[in-house]
Amino acid sequence: MPERVTLADVARLAGVSKTSASMALADNHRVAENTRVRVRKAATELGYVPHFAASSLRSQRPDSIAVVMPHATQHVFSHPVFIEMLEGITAAANDFDLAVILSTARSESDERSAYSRITRGGRAAGVIVAAASVRDSYPAEIHRMGYPVVVVGRAPGVASIGIDDLGGAEAVTRHLIEVHGTKRIAHVSGPLDHQSSIDKRDGWIAALRGAGLTIDPRLSFEGDYEEVSGARAAAALAPHLEDGDAVFFANDQMATGALGVWRRDGIAIPRIVGYDDHPMSRYTSPPLTTVRADMVRVGEMAVHQLAALIEGERDIAPLVFPTEVIVRESCGCPPHVTD
Repeated sequence: MPERVTLADVARLAGVSKTSASMALADNHRVAENTRVRVRKAATELGYVPHFAASSLRSQRPDSIAVVMPHATQHVFSHPVFIEMLEGITAAANDFDLAVILSTARSESDERSAYSRITRGGRAAGVIVAAASVRDSYPAEIHRMGYPVVVVGRAPGVASIGIDDLGGAEAVTRHLIEVHGTKRIAHVSGPLDHQSSIDKRDGWIAALRGAGLTIDPRLSFEGDYEEVSGARAAAALAPHLEDGDAVFFANDQMATGALGVWRRDGIAIPRIVGYDDHPMSRYTSPPLTTVRADMVRVGEMAVHQLAALIEGERDIAPLVFPTEVIVRESCGCPPHVTD
C-alpha cells in the first residue's frame, strides 16, 4: 500500500507552512487567494482529501471536536476572553465541517467532570483544553489515551497555543515606569495555579527588576479574575498605597471592581492598568489602559492545530501570539483616541 499523503506533504509541495496549508484547505479568508489556489492544486496532485465529514464516514471517526474548560459554566460564560476564543473555535470548526461540543465542570473543584463526559463515549475526534490549572493532569492523560489534544496555554508533552502573557505584563508595567516615572507598582494577580497568572506576575517582576525597583510584598494580592476579588484587592492594598503609586491588575474585571470600591470609599484612585481589553474597559471612568491579544485568532488556530493532529500529523510546533498595550487614561496618559 502507498504511504498516506499528509498535510505536511501538501505544505511542502505548495511551499507554505503546515498551518497555512491547513487554513488554505479550509478556505480561510485570512490566507491570500493565490496561496489557497496553490495549496488546493498541491492537494489535488497528491490526492490529499482533508474533508472531515467524508473521512469520518470512512473511518467511523466522530465528526465533532470537544472544547473542555475545567471550570463551572457561570465562570466560563462570564469571561469575555473565553467567549472570544469560542468564537474563533466555532468559526474554524465550521470551515472544517466539524461540530463543537463544549464541556464545563460541575463545579470549580471538580475538574474531572469536564473531561469524563467527553472521553466516556468517544464522542469527539479530538480535544481542545482551555484554562486548565498547572496541576491539571487530565490533558496529558487523555493524550495518552490516544486523543489528539491541543492545550490553550502551555503544557508539556502536548500541542499548545497561547499568548505572550509574560511579555504583555512586562510591557504594560514598563509603560508605568518609563512613561510615568512610577516607582512603586502593586500587582493583583489571577489564581496562581494557572500559567497565565504566573506569566503575568513574572512579567511584572521582570519589569520592576529591570528598572532596579524594589518589590514590596505588601503590594501583591492574589485574586481570581472575578470583579469581586478586585474589590477585595482594593480594600487590602489601600493602606499600603502612596501618592504616585500604580496598580497592575491581571484582568480588566478585577480593575473594574477596584475602581468601584475606591470611588465608593472616597479614596484617591491610583494609576491603574488592566489586561484582556474587556469590551467595557474603554467606558470605565477613567477608561482603562490594558493589554490586548487576539483571542479569536487563538481559537481559530487551536482548531487548525487539532485538525492537523487528527489527520495524522505529529510534529506540531507550539504557537505563541503577541500582545499589544492599549493606552487609555487610567495610567495617567491624557485622553486620546486609540480604538
